[in-house]
Amino acid sequence: MPKIVITGGPCAGKTTLMGLLAAAFVGRGREVVLVNECATELLAQGITPDSCGSVLAFQRHVFDLQLEKEDHLAQLSGAAVVLLDRGLMDNAGYLPDDQLDMLLAERGMTREDAYRRYDAVVHLVTAAIGAERFFSHETNEHRLEGVEEAVRVDEALRAGWSGHPNLRVIDNEGTFKEKLDRAVAAVLSAVGES
Repeated sequence: MPKIVITGGPCAGKTTLMGLLAAAFVGRGREVVLVNECATELLAQGITPDSCGSVLAFQRHVFDLQLEKEDHLAQLSGAAVVLLDRGLMDNAGYLPDDQLDMLLAERGMTREDAYRRYDAVVHLVTAAIGAERFFSHETNEHRLEGVEEAVRVDEALRAGWSGHPNLRVIDNEGTFKEKLDRAVAAVLSAVGES
């Protein structure tokens, strides 16, 4: 059961890509399991960094929800492709390195343990880098970042995932469709379906 993380800064095209990938795999006769972004789920329920008392406390909830979902998936059998809207190391976008390492250690994990949970990671670069005129909050009402913060988060996410042996970064060169086409090709290649 290949597990692919779709990550990237705010307004990068993750949601659109997830839909395209699901259709591409179903069209090839593959079963697909989609895992929604944990932080967005918590925010939609009214659980915020403020209500948790700190960003670290909120990210603990995000991390634990992600672990719970992934552990549940591990109990499934079959050859489904699992597409995750973000993974454990996405906490790197919102926590300093020492807090992220502490969070991992609290759960008996290292960064390498986190990387091993996923077969590939596709990082879509935020529109705030190279496609600024398309940066907006329209596709996610819980997106709070402005352009500068989106750039910072994007760079921190890339750094957090940089140790994954099958990380592919998809920049904003060309049109949005071309970006998505390159991302779909990267995922299909990662699961041997190119």
